Amino acid sequence: MNGRGSGTRDEQIAAQYVGAQFRRLGFEPGGTGGSYVQTVKVERRTLTAPPVLVVGDPAAPKARWTHGREMLVLVVGQETVAGPLQRIDFSAGPAPAVTPGALVLMLNAPAPDTANELFKQGAAGILSPETPRTPARMDNPRLPALRATIVGVASQQASRPTVVTVSTDAVAVLKDLPEGTRIALELTASEPQSSETCNAVGILRGSDPSGDAILITSHLDHLGRRETATGPDKIFNGADDDASGTVAVIEVAQALARRGTPKRTIIFASFGSEEAGGFGATYLRENPPVPLEKIVANVEFEMIGRPDPKVPPHTLWLTGYERSDLGAALAAHGARLVADPHLDQNFFRRSDNYTLALRGVVAHTVSSYNLHPQYHTPADETRLVDYAHMTEAIGSMVAPLAWLANSDFRPQWKAGMKP
Repeated sequence: MNGRGSGTRDEQIAAQYVGAQFRRLGFEPGGTGGSYVQTVKVERRTLTAPPVLVVGDPAAPKARWTHGREMLVLVVGQETVAGPLQRIDFSAGPAPAVTPGALVLMLNAPAPDTANELFKQGAAGILSPETPRTPARMDNPRLPALRATIVGVASQQASRPTVVTVSTDAVAVLKDLPEGTRIALELTASEPQSSETCNAVGILRGSDPSGDAILITSHLDHLGRRETATGPDKIFNGADDDASGTVAVIEVAQALARRGTPKRTIIFASFGSEEAGGFGATYLRENPPVPLEKIVANVEFEMIGRPDPKVPPHTLWLTGYERSDLGAALAAHGARLVADPHLDQNFFRRSDNYTLALRGVVAHTVSSYNLHPQYHTPADETRLVDYAHMTEAIGSMVAPLAWLANSDFRPQWKAGMKP
């Protein structure tokens, strides 16, 4: 399928295939117009000119800095980014609370993920000093991508901060300005261009009149075909990422269907466009088959095609294990689940589970990704899949998920750990 690129015809065919498996199993369709494929309309705009950072009153600005000259826009979280300047120097003691909506000049950041942490605290954007790599990137600046808009989703918050690298001279200016000085990013963009992405959704209806449900998911897209790839192979296959997880959803669906009608409804979904920004998961979250508050848990399968030597043999790990009581409960009922050994990689926030978690659903990802070098390259092929491991991994989750679907247990976030 040419790597099942997000929003491509190949992704649509893959969604139809997964949907056909749900139909074969006799599930209720959860897609568009009574089908098993949920069509998600997406609108994209592209920048037509370099962004401009305006410092101070737009009518009489103190400075106007242009992308590729005095600054570089690395990430655009939202198309409208404006707010008061706030300086945070992490070498000067405990960091103050972030002013909601501020553009934070981040000085002496203690960790690579500091920008995301400031964003979670309410920052609208991050201004960071230039690095040794900045001058070379200034010589050939690329226009940053704009976040797409999902049609039919009323509220779409930025999932990541706007990040701007500013030159040494610009940092000096920002240090001298009063706190609260208005900073705004001006963007010139094209008219919206429409496309579609696809989810596959099947529903195994439960008997409980309460309507409680669990959500078992994967993402079926990958990076597609990219002519810029080094070497003759241009297809990013995504065998581990995330064909392995999608196979898990299909196999778990079949195993649970054989057990008869569960107490809780089970929603099986394979999302489109995870790689492009989680559009499929966001759409389902905003248009769920059951009320969102009825979804007691989301278990995502992602990259289970190979074992991870960081954990014992025959073991899987759960992202965000420490954040809720779900992982321990599943482990107590036979799941070979332990905590994520790669906390520095922030995997909890890097899969579709996080989209659900942001709205309160106790949502985690099951994985055994071992940080292999084929990640997001054309070399992530089926020949490297450890099928014995993958088979055992899928099988080990069936009974615990069956227990979850037939119990009264309702997972909870631990104190202070809800995203």
